[in-house]
Amino acid sequence: MRKIKVLTAAFGVISMAMFGTAAEAQNYPDRPVTMIVPWAPGGAADIIARLVAEPMGKALGQPVVIENRPGAGGTVGSAVVAKADPDGYTILMGNVASEAIAPAFYADTIPYKVLEDFAPVTQLIQQPSVLLVSKDFEFDNVKDLMAFAKENPGELYATPGVGNSPYLTFELIKDNYDVDMENVPYDSGAEVNNALNAGDVQIAINNLPEAIKAIQAGIAKPVAVTAAERNPLLPDVPTFVESGGDKIVAISWQGIFAPAGTPDAIVQKLYEATAAALKDENVVQRNKELGSVPVGSTPEEFKAFVASEIENWAYMVKLAGASAPK
Repeated sequence: MRKIKVLTAAFGVISMAMFGTAAEAQNYPDRPVTMIVPWAPGGAADIIARLVAEPMGKALGQPVVIENRPGAGGTVGSAVVAKADPDGYTILMGNVASEAIAPAFYADTIPYKVLEDFAPVTQLIQQPSVLLVSKDFEFDNVKDLMAFAKENPGELYATPGVGNSPYLTFELIKDNYDVDMENVPYDSGAEVNNALNAGDVQIAINNLPEAIKAIQAGIAKPVAVTAAERNPLLPDVPTFVESGGDKIVAISWQGIFAPAGTPDAIVQKLYEATAAALKDENVVQRNKELGSVPVGSTPEEFKAFVASEIENWAYMVKLAGASAPK
């Protein structure tokens, strides 16, 4: 009899916990939601976060408040969310650097495991990198450019830093075409543009939002984009796949994550709110201007995508022999 009472009591506790979780999810959200952006204000992830925050808040019925927590390639802010209560009130604007590259690049120090410590919600957008040459450079297609690089070992090329998606993508390009080129890393995409304009380098790779500034200013010519398909902002610029580089598909992306253990019902509400935000007229127009391709994947689709991205970028980090400074 005692055993039955104990089991009954235990069942009652479990039922109350389940009821409490269901009720919490049903009432969610009843206060503002904080979106951690693990990068400084003004960067690509921050721009997208602020763009979707207002319409996302309208869909949720509560404000979405942006909080920037930069540092260590996005891992500082990501770690904050990984350790947050799984109640849907602290979420992450993660991106390719913090959630796909960091597990390999910061392998010795990263304080979280992406697929264990986060509940992926949705991939918001994606953008390619763009291979560029200076305005006066005679070669403006992949075939001729790589032939030139083969004949001129040690040719310089610029990247916006080390360990980010453009840098690692160029390592993939070098491997694919078997060329020996020397990287000149700059502190930002804007500095890469300045180097092209000054003639310090003739070849560069940059994220699309910075690349488009150089193209529109007439200081650089686009050669190829690194996505599987052409970008709407550069419809006349071929992909590497079209140019013979079948293995060169590497994109920058941003997406929403919640802490692992967040109830499925809350993850679903966050997903629905972001899906609504992507359809907002201002968001649609701004994404077009940035060359961002909206995605809006389901939580299940996004989880599978992140898993594949971790594997893909780990390969490129290994290829580059890259790691964070000790």
